Amino acid sequence: MSARRSWKGSVLLPDELPAKDRGSGARTVPLATAARGATAFLNGITAFEPGAAIGHHLHNVVESVIVVEGAAVVDIDGERTRLRTFDTTLVPANVPHHFENASDHEPMKIFWTYASPHATRTLLETGEHGRIDAEHPGGAAGPAGLVHEVATIRVLPGHEDAFEEAVAQAAPHFQRARGARTFALERSQEDPLEYRLVVGWESVEDHVPGFRQSAGFTEWRRLIADHVSGTPEVTHLRNVLTAF
Repeated sequence: MSARRSWKGSVLLPDELPAKDRGSGARTVPLATAARGATAFLNGITAFEPGAAIGHHLHNVVESVIVVEGAAVVDIDGERTRLRTFDTTLVPANVPHHFENASDHEPMKIFWTYASPHATRTLLETGEHGRIDAEHPGGAAGPAGLVHEVATIRVLPGHEDAFEEAVAQAAPHFQRARGARTFALERSQEDPLEYRLVVGWESVEDHVPGFRQSAGFTEWRRLIADHVSGTPEVTHLRNVLTAF
């Protein structure tokens, strides 16, 4: 499946996807990854052989894990807890932890989710550090490298509700655009007339000249024209660090 916007969804079959041997009897199958279209999270399954454990480590973002088969032990910053099937953990960024198979004769599996496609892992014993996506087949390509269009928009007094409705009407035009992956509108707390529209694109070219030469862009500008003061100020930003 191409990472370009044109798909209507994916079905990911763990038995048919590449797996990574984590060593010490643990094996991981990534599911929703940046290369497969994830823009806000990563998830996957790690299987543990009887008695297997992975090294103590930490992440730069929140992680949630569900035990989906067998019994596990989780060590969160030195506090050990035994888990049954469907027990769930929520570990904040930068808190050391690891999982173990609690059984010496039965397999165990966990389903993990990271709260950002920019998630990293740091192994405490060795100091090894890297992006989660880069560990798996397909590497770190795709939406984790999104460029964000940030448009600062000033709205005419009394037009706030109408402007927000106009943006909601315009959203489908962005969603249909080539390379558009995320769309969010934010309002200033200090200045209620100031908004920021943040659109994630696969490249600057998808936005300029791509979207700006489309009928969707013309309709976007028509929808907001009566509610804004001046021309939106636009810049393009790319993530260089996610610390937590």
